[in-house]
Amino acid sequence: MQRMNRFALIGSAYLLTSLLVTNGALYGQAQTGNAAVSQADSRLAAEQSSAGPASTHYRQLQQRLAQGWNTWDVNSVATQVLLPEGLAIHVGLKHNTTESGDAFLQNALIGRLTPDAEQVFPGPHSWDGKYTDLRISWKGSSWRIQSAQDGPDLVLLVTPLPSTPISKLPPTIVFSVDFLWNRPGTALKHPDFIETHGASGLVPVYCTCVTAQTKTADEYIDIPIGGPYFAEDLVEPVGISTGKRRTVSDIKAVISQQEDAYRCFASLPGVERELGRLCDLRLGYIFCGDNGRNWRSGFGVRRCD
Repeated sequence: MQRMNRFALIGSAYLLTSLLVTNGALYGQAQTGNAAVSQADSRLAAEQSSAGPASTHYRQLQQRLAQGWNTWDVNSVATQVLLPEGLAIHVGLKHNTTESGDAFLQNALIGRLTPDAEQVFPGPHSWDGKYTDLRISWKGSSWRIQSAQDGPDLVLLVTPLPSTPISKLPPTIVFSVDFLWNRPGTALKHPDFIETHGASGLVPVYCTCVTAQTKTADEYIDIPIGGPYFAEDLVEPVGISTGKRRTVSDIKAVISQQEDAYRCFASLPGVERELGRLCDLRLGYIFCGDNGRNWRSGFGVRRCD
């Protein structure tokens, strides 16, 4: 029972960050990956839903909570999004081979059953996104993605993990930047940072893989991304920060501080039990049992029994 509650606690933070997207006004906007569904079909699905119109209180709750950096994008647990601007930083991985077998993991989801699908192992995730942690394995590579907040700024750290590679070439970690859900904004690539402008103004994005002193001409890599990105061979930890330039040591310090705060909060009496009750809510996806299976069913519900 304690183990089940632990997974409910881990998953509940992911659930809460997706609740405002999948069950509310942002639901249709967040489904950017499902191009096959027409606008008419989407309206029809909403009309046939038994959920009924959301209350004014629920809409106000959405507006109050849908703020800041968090894993708001339902298409990938490896994407951090700033709301209400819709500014997104996607973490992808390119599998490199010496033959014509390159592949690119642009989005990561929990519990995909397709052949050669990624395996995602969710770790701690604070409800407000101040600290997140997960691990991914795919095509012989394993890596850890941690995020934390430093005031209004986001920091990301991707760390390669011990694995059994199936290629002699190291994988390439890719951080791409854009705006989701047709939100107004621009992302401009400079030699040593990405400049973004959204509803709240300027948000610069920096990578530890390039600095003002060591900036070089960007090397193009063949990936299906049209916007600006950073790319680096994943042979050592690589970090991303917004607001100001930070070193890997700086990013690790912010992550350590927020991880300690999360664990302190999660250890308070009754917190794990109360968060576990989110399993009873009608949420977009839920984690049940020891495998962390991702059950996404639109407005449906799965219970952790």
